[in-house]
Amino acid sequence: MNFSLLSFFRKGKNNSSGGEGIPAEHRHDREQFQEVLQSFQATRVEDRLQVLDLFLSQERHVTLAELMKIIADRRPELLDQAFLQETMNMFCQFGFAQRRNFDNKDTLYEHLHLGRHHDHLICTKCGMIQEFHDHILEERQLTIAEEFNFHPLQHKTEIYGLCDKCLSHRQPSLPLYMAAAGERVQITNIIGGREAKRRLTGMGLTMGADIEIISSSPSGPLVVVVNGTRLALGIGVAGKVMVTHASKHEKHEKQNSDN
Repeated sequence: MNFSLLSFFRKGKNNSSGGEGIPAEHRHDREQFQEVLQSFQATRVEDRLQVLDLFLSQERHVTLAELMKIIADRRPELLDQAFLQETMNMFCQFGFAQRRNFDNKDTLYEHLHLGRHHDHLICTKCGMIQEFHDHILEERQLTIAEEFNFHPLQHKTEIYGLCDKCLSHRQPSLPLYMAAAGERVQITNIIGGREAKRRLTGMGLTMGADIEIISSSPSGPLVVVVNGTRLALGIGVAGKVMVTHASKHEKHEKQNSDN
């Protein structure tokens, strides 16, 4: 394949052989992609355009497996994993898509909207991904870079936590071992006899204590931070400690009201 940059993005030229019924913005992307493929003498141009149509129709982040399911339903004749992976690589290479690798997730693909940057909120429980843009955050990052005499090229902000829906479905109080990694919780009750409570108190696990969850895995201990000290707890001990989510929003609102 000849990778000479022949008139890479010519605007306004409608040489597409399909794409009817799709939004104007996506139709423009389709026309550009077709021209790029033809310039590089790519194979199966029309098939790749059909894949692009299906990809652009998904206004969300998708994995290759999810895209394959969509293609199996709508264009089963294109169902070829190697071909689809090659085509997705082309989307990314030529600026029509970008890869996203969030913690504990398969590689995701999203549209690359020219001139529009956004960041992400990721729910660690249900996997929900919420895009957001904040001009104050963008300006602050540029200011910080300038303060350090640093020339930024690109950046990404990913905030991991629990979405409102997942948080609303949780019990008001739950065993410590059910808290999510990265979560901050507060002890509401300690289950057990006097000896168990004495032992937990000696570890700093007392009523009202704030706990940060470092790691939580069924195959290993629960690692938490209490009063600046790391503790590795077995599931038996962690099951005796009942906690509630310590909402940052509530603390922030209280601080604002106090001011």
